[in-house]
Amino acid sequence: MNHDPKENLKSKTSGHVLKYLIILGVFLFLASALSAYWDTRETGKQYEQLATVIGRSIFQELVVVRRWNAEHGGIYVPVTERFQPNPYLEDARRDVTAMDGMRLTKINPEYMTRELSKLLEKENGIKIHLTSLKLLSPANQADPWEEKALAKFERGSKEEMGVVGSHESATFRFMAPLKTEGNCLTCHAKQGHKVGDIRGGLSVSFSYTPFQKAINAANKQIYTAHVFFFLIGVAIICLLGKRLITKIAELQESLRQIKRLEGLLPICAHCKKVRKEGADPKDEESWVPIESFIKDRTDADFSHGICPVCMRQNFQIEYDK
Repeated sequence: MNHDPKENLKSKTSGHVLKYLIILGVFLFLASALSAYWDTRETGKQYEQLATVIGRSIFQELVVVRRWNAEHGGIYVPVTERFQPNPYLEDARRDVTAMDGMRLTKINPEYMTRELSKLLEKENGIKIHLTSLKLLSPANQADPWEEKALAKFERGSKEEMGVVGSHESATFRFMAPLKTEGNCLTCHAKQGHKVGDIRGGLSVSFSYTPFQKAINAANKQIYTAHVFFFLIGVAIICLLGKRLITKIAELQESLRQIKRLEGLLPICAHCKKVRKEGADPKDEESWVPIESFIKDRTDADFSHGICPVCMRQNFQIEYDK
Protein backbone atom coordinates (compact mmCIF):
# COMPACT_ATOMS: atom_id res chain seq x y z
CA MET A 1 0.00 0.00 0.00
CA ASN A 2 1.48 3.34 -1.09
CA HIS A 3 1.52 6.32 1.23
CA ASP A 4 1.70 9.89 0.04
CA PRO A 5 4.93 11.41 1.47
CA LYS A 6 3.20 14.78 1.80
CA GLU A 7 0.38 13.31 3.86
CA ASN A 8 2.83 11.39 6.06
CA LEU A 9 4.82 14.56 6.65
CA LYS A 10 1.71 16.57 7.47
CA SER A 11 0.52 13.84 9.86
CA LYS A 12 3.88 13.79 11.63
CA THR A 13 3.91 17.59 11.85
CA SER A 14 0.36 17.63 13.22
CA GLY A 15 1.36 15.26 16.02
CA HIS A 16 4.23 17.49 17.18
CA VAL A 17 2.27 20.71 16.96
CA LEU A 18 -0.75 19.12 18.66
CA LYS A 19 1.38 18.36 21.73
CA TYR A 20 2.31 22.01 22.10
CA LEU A 21 -1.28 23.11 21.50
CA ILE A 22 -2.50 20.73 24.24
CA ILE A 23 0.13 22.12 26.63
CA LEU A 24 -0.96 25.64 25.75
CA GLY A 25 -4.61 24.68 26.29
CA VAL A 26 -3.83 23.14 29.70
CA PHE A 27 -1.93 26.29 30.68
CA LEU A 28 -4.88 28.41 29.59
CA PHE A 29 -7.26 26.24 31.63
CA LEU A 30 -5.08 26.45 34.74
CA ALA A 31 -4.72 30.20 34.35
CA SER A 32 -8.50 30.61 33.96
CA ALA A 33 -9.22 28.36 36.95
CA LEU A 34 -6.70 30.20 39.12
CA SER A 35 -8.10 33.57 38.08
CA ALA A 36 -11.68 32.44 38.81
CA TYR A 37 -10.64 31.07 42.21
CA TRP A 38 -8.87 34.32 43.09
CA ASP A 39 -11.82 36.48 41.97
CA THR A 40 -14.40 34.41 43.90
CA ARG A 41 -12.18 34.45 46.97
CA GLU A 42 -11.86 38.24 46.78
CA THR A 43 -15.64 38.53 46.33
CA GLY A 44 -16.19 36.54 49.54
CA LYS A 45 -13.70 38.73 51.39
CA GLN A 46 -15.38 41.92 50.20
CA TYR A 47 -18.81 40.81 51.43
CA GLU A 48 -17.33 39.72 54.77
CA GLN A 49 -15.73 43.15 55.05
CA LEU A 50 -19.11 44.73 54.31
CA ALA A 51 -20.76 42.60 57.03
CA THR A 52 -17.96 43.60 59.41
CA VAL A 53 -18.60 47.28 58.73
CA ILE A 54 -22.30 46.78 59.48
CA GLY A 55 -21.58 44.89 62.72
CA ARG A 56 -19.00 47.47 63.81
CA SER A 57 -21.43 50.33 63.10
CA ILE A 58 -24.18 48.73 65.21
CA PHE A 59 -21.69 48.11 68.03
CA GLN A 60 -20.45 51.72 68.01
CA GLU A 61 -23.99 53.12 68.01
CA LEU A 62 -24.93 50.94 71.00
CA VAL A 63 -21.81 52.04 72.87
CA VAL A 64 -22.83 55.69 72.39
CA VAL A 65 -26.38 54.98 73.63
CA ARG A 66 -25.06 53.05 76.62
CA ARG A 67 -22.66 55.87 77.46
CA TRP A 68 -25.53 58.39 77.31
CA ASN A 69 -27.53 56.21 79.71
CA ALA A 70 -24.57 55.83 82.11
CA GLU A 71 -23.80 59.56 82.08
CA HIS A 72 -27.37 60.24 83.25
CA GLY A 73 -27.20 57.58 85.96
CA GLY A 74 -29.77 55.46 84.18
CA ILE A 75 -33.26 56.37 83.00
CA TYR A 76 -36.65 55.73 84.61
CA VAL A 77 -39.56 54.07 82.86
CA PRO A 78 -43.01 53.10 84.15
CA VAL A 79 -43.27 49.64 85.65
CA THR A 80 -45.43 47.49 83.36
CA GLU A 81 -45.81 43.82 82.51
CA ARG A 82 -43.05 44.32 79.95
CA PHE A 83 -40.75 46.49 82.08
CA GLN A 84 -40.27 44.95 85.47
CA PRO A 85 -37.60 46.10 87.95
CA ASN A 86 -34.15 44.66 87.31
CA PRO A 87 -33.52 42.17 90.14
CA TYR A 88 -29.73 42.34 89.57
CA LEU A 89 -29.48 46.14 89.87
CA GLU A 90 -28.30 47.05 93.35
CA ASP A 91 -29.39 50.65 93.66
CA ALA A 92 -31.27 52.25 96.53
CA ARG A 93 -33.13 54.39 94.02
CA ARG A 94 -33.93 51.59 91.62
CA ASP A 95 -37.70 51.97 92.19
CA VAL A 96 -39.38 55.30 92.80
CA THR A 97 -42.92 56.64 92.85
CA ALA A 98 -43.83 59.74 90.89
CA MET A 99 -45.91 62.54 92.39
CA ASP A 100 -48.95 61.23 90.57
CA GLY A 101 -48.43 57.80 92.13
CA MET A 102 -46.93 56.09 89.05
CA ARG A 103 -44.31 53.46 89.86
CA LEU A 104 -41.01 53.96 88.01
CA THR A 105 -37.99 51.67 87.75
CA LYS A 106 -34.47 52.52 86.69
CA ILE A 107 -33.15 51.12 83.41
CA ASN A 108 -29.36 50.91 83.51
CA PRO A 109 -27.16 50.37 80.38
CA GLU A 110 -27.21 46.57 80.76
CA TYR A 111 -31.01 46.35 81.05
CA MET A 112 -31.45 48.85 78.21
CA THR A 113 -29.14 46.81 75.97
CA ARG A 114 -31.24 43.67 76.50
CA GLU A 115 -34.43 45.55 75.70
CA LEU A 116 -32.94 47.10 72.56
CA SER A 117 -31.80 43.65 71.49
CA LYS A 118 -35.36 42.31 71.72
CA LEU A 119 -36.63 45.20 69.60
CA LEU A 120 -33.86 44.90 66.96
CA GLU A 121 -34.31 41.13 66.68
CA LYS A 122 -38.06 41.46 66.24
CA GLU A 123 -37.92 44.19 63.60
CA ASN A 124 -34.57 43.61 61.83
CA GLY A 125 -33.39 40.14 62.82
CA ILE A 126 -30.35 41.65 64.58
CA LYS A 127 -29.34 40.07 67.88
CA ILE A 128 -27.41 42.04 70.50
CA HIS A 129 -25.83 40.28 73.45
CA LEU A 130 -23.95 41.81 76.34
CA THR A 131 -21.68 39.35 78.12
CA SER A 132 -18.63 39.05 80.33
CA LEU A 133 -16.40 36.52 82.02
CA LYS A 134 -17.53 38.10 85.33
CA LEU A 135 -21.32 38.23 85.23
CA LEU A 136 -23.75 40.26 87.30
CA SER A 137 -26.78 38.84 85.47
CA PRO A 138 -27.10 35.14 84.46
CA ALA A 139 -29.05 36.33 81.38
CA ASN A 140 -25.76 37.58 79.96
CA GLN A 141 -24.07 34.16 79.99
CA ALA A 142 -21.62 33.88 77.07
CA ASP A 143 -22.03 31.16 74.45
CA PRO A 144 -18.97 29.15 73.24
CA TRP A 145 -18.18 31.58 70.38
CA GLU A 146 -18.39 34.56 72.72
CA GLU A 147 -16.22 32.83 75.34
CA LYS A 148 -13.44 32.41 72.78
CA ALA A 149 -13.80 36.06 71.76
CA LEU A 150 -13.66 37.25 75.39
CA ALA A 151 -10.51 35.21 75.96
CA LYS A 152 -8.90 36.85 72.92
CA PHE A 153 -9.90 40.30 74.23
CA GLU A 154 -7.97 39.50 77.40
CA ARG A 155 -4.92 38.84 75.19
CA GLY A 156 -5.27 42.18 73.39
CA SER A 157 -7.61 41.51 70.45
CA LYS A 158 -9.55 44.60 69.33
CA GLU A 159 -12.49 42.83 67.69
CA GLU A 160 -13.59 39.38 66.51
CA MET A 161 -15.84 38.45 63.62
CA GLY A 162 -16.77 35.49 61.44
CA VAL A 163 -19.50 33.47 59.72
CA VAL A 164 -21.07 30.72 61.83
CA GLY A 165 -23.14 27.97 60.21
CA SER A 166 -23.90 27.52 56.52
CA HIS A 167 -26.61 27.89 53.92
CA GLU A 168 -29.88 29.24 55.35
CA SER A 169 -28.59 29.12 58.93
CA ALA A 170 -25.40 31.10 58.22
CA THR A 171 -24.99 33.92 60.74
CA PHE A 172 -22.42 36.70 60.79
CA ARG A 173 -21.10 37.50 64.25
CA PHE A 174 -19.19 40.57 65.36
CA MET A 175 -17.92 41.27 68.84
CA ALA A 176 -15.74 43.96 70.40
CA PRO A 177 -14.66 44.58 74.00
CA LEU A 178 -16.31 47.05 76.38
CA LYS A 179 -13.89 49.07 78.49
CA THR A 180 -14.71 50.31 81.98
CA GLU A 181 -15.49 54.01 82.12
CA GLY A 182 -15.97 56.21 85.18
CA ASN A 183 -19.76 55.95 85.09
CA CYS A 184 -19.53 52.15 84.96
CA LEU A 185 -17.94 51.87 88.41
CA THR A 186 -21.29 52.42 90.11
CA CYS A 187 -22.19 48.83 89.29
CA HIS A 188 -18.86 47.22 88.47
CA ALA A 189 -16.46 48.59 91.10
CA LYS A 190 -17.34 45.69 93.40
CA GLN A 191 -16.02 43.29 90.75
CA GLY A 192 -12.60 44.87 91.03
CA HIS A 193 -12.72 46.73 87.71
CA LYS A 194 -10.84 49.98 87.24
CA VAL A 195 -11.23 52.64 84.54
CA GLY A 196 -9.77 51.29 81.29
CA ASP A 197 -10.21 47.60 82.20
CA ILE A 198 -11.98 45.28 79.78
CA ARG A 199 -15.07 44.17 81.67
CA GLY A 200 -16.77 42.22 78.88
CA GLY A 201 -17.94 42.49 75.32
CA LEU A 202 -20.92 43.26 73.14
CA SER A 203 -21.75 40.88 70.30
CA VAL A 204 -23.83 41.63 67.21
CA SER A 205 -25.36 38.80 65.15
CA PHE A 206 -27.43 38.86 61.95
CA SER A 207 -28.27 36.55 59.07
CA TYR A 208 -25.55 36.12 56.47
CA THR A 209 -27.93 34.54 53.93
CA PRO A 210 -28.50 37.78 51.91
CA PHE A 211 -24.75 38.19 51.62
CA GLN A 212 -24.34 34.57 50.47
CA LYS A 213 -26.99 35.08 47.78
CA ALA A 214 -25.14 38.17 46.56
CA ILE A 215 -21.86 36.24 46.61
CA ASN A 216 -23.38 33.34 44.65
CA ALA A 217 -24.77 35.74 42.03
CA ALA A 218 -21.39 37.49 41.70
CA ASN A 219 -19.56 34.14 41.49
CA LYS A 220 -21.92 32.94 38.78
CA GLN A 221 -21.00 35.97 36.67
CA ILE A 222 -17.30 35.38 37.37
CA TYR A 223 -17.50 31.71 36.31
CA THR A 224 -19.52 32.57 33.19
CA ALA A 225 -17.01 35.21 32.12
CA HIS A 226 -14.02 32.92 32.70
CA VAL A 227 -15.62 29.99 30.83
CA PHE A 228 -16.48 32.32 27.93
CA PHE A 229 -12.94 33.67 27.64
CA PHE A 230 -11.50 30.17 28.06
CA LEU A 231 -13.60 28.88 25.14
CA ILE A 232 -12.61 31.90 23.05
CA GLY A 233 -8.97 31.15 23.87
CA VAL A 234 -9.37 27.49 22.89
CA ALA A 235 -11.04 28.49 19.61
CA ILE A 236 -8.17 30.86 18.80
CA ILE A 237 -5.60 28.19 19.68
CA CYS A 238 -7.35 25.65 17.44
CA LEU A 239 -7.66 28.10 14.53
CA LEU A 240 -4.09 29.31 14.71
CA GLY A 241 -2.88 25.77 15.39
CA LYS A 242 -4.53 24.47 12.23
CA ARG A 243 -2.96 27.23 10.15
CA LEU A 244 0.39 26.66 11.84
CA ILE A 245 0.29 22.93 11.06
CA THR A 246 -0.45 23.67 7.41
CA LYS A 247 2.31 26.26 7.12
CA ILE A 248 4.89 24.06 8.84
CA ALA A 249 3.98 21.12 6.62
CA GLU A 250 4.34 23.30 3.53
CA LEU A 251 7.69 24.58 4.74
CA GLN A 252 8.95 21.09 5.52
CA GLU A 253 7.79 19.84 2.14
CA SER A 254 9.64 22.70 0.47
CA LEU A 255 12.77 21.88 2.44
CA ARG A 256 12.40 18.24 1.47
CA GLN A 257 12.12 19.17 -2.20
CA ILE A 258 15.13 21.45 -1.93
CA LYS A 259 17.09 18.66 -0.31
CA ARG A 260 16.13 16.35 -3.14
CA LEU A 261 17.26 18.93 -5.68
CA GLU A 262 20.56 19.35 -3.87
CA GLY A 263 21.19 15.61 -3.90
CA LEU A 264 22.76 13.43 -6.60
CA LEU A 265 20.51 13.37 -9.72
CA PRO A 266 20.84 10.68 -12.42
CA ILE A 267 20.89 12.76 -15.66
CA CYS A 268 21.30 11.62 -19.24
CA ALA A 269 24.67 12.78 -20.61
CA HIS A 270 23.18 13.29 -24.05
CA CYS A 271 19.56 14.62 -23.78
CA LYS A 272 19.84 15.85 -20.20
CA LYS A 273 16.69 14.06 -19.03
CA VAL A 274 16.50 13.19 -15.35
CA ARG A 275 15.60 9.78 -14.02
CA LYS A 276 12.84 9.64 -11.40
CA GLU A 277 13.85 8.64 -7.90
CA GLY A 278 13.94 4.85 -7.48
CA ALA A 279 12.71 4.25 -11.07
CA ASP A 280 13.97 1.56 -13.49
CA PRO A 281 16.76 3.13 -15.59
CA LYS A 282 15.76 0.92 -18.53
CA ASP A 283 12.18 2.19 -18.57
CA GLU A 284 11.71 5.12 -20.94
CA GLU A 285 8.96 6.62 -18.77
CA SER A 286 11.41 6.79 -15.88
CA TRP A 287 13.23 9.61 -17.62
CA VAL A 288 11.64 13.09 -17.71
CA PRO A 289 12.88 16.46 -18.94
CA ILE A 290 14.79 18.33 -16.30
CA GLU A 291 12.27 21.19 -16.57
CA SER A 292 9.41 18.87 -15.58
CA PHE A 293 11.44 17.39 -12.74
CA ILE A 294 12.13 20.80 -11.20
CA LYS A 295 8.61 22.18 -11.80
CA ASP A 296 7.07 19.20 -10.02
CA ARG A 297 9.12 19.89 -6.94
CA THR A 298 9.35 23.68 -6.75
CA ASP A 299 7.41 26.78 -7.72
CA ALA A 300 9.95 27.57 -10.42
CA ASP A 301 8.80 28.15 -14.01
CA PHE A 302 10.78 28.17 -17.25
CA SER A 303 11.12 30.30 -20.37
CA HIS A 304 13.19 29.15 -23.34
CA GLY A 305 15.95 30.74 -25.34
CA ILE A 306 19.22 29.78 -27.10
CA CYS A 307 22.60 30.45 -25.65
CA PRO A 308 25.36 32.07 -27.80
CA VAL A 309 27.36 28.82 -28.10
CA CYS A 310 24.35 26.90 -29.45
CA MET A 311 23.50 29.75 -31.83
CA ARG A 312 27.00 29.68 -33.23
CA GLN A 313 27.31 25.87 -33.45
CA ASN A 314 23.82 25.12 -34.80
CA PHE A 315 22.84 28.22 -36.74
CA GLN A 316 26.20 29.87 -37.45
CA ILE A 317 24.83 33.07 -35.99
CA GLU A 318 26.81 35.37 -33.77
CA TYR A 319 25.09 37.63 -31.22
CA ASP A 320 25.96 41.27 -31.60
CA LYS A 321 28.30 42.31 -28.84
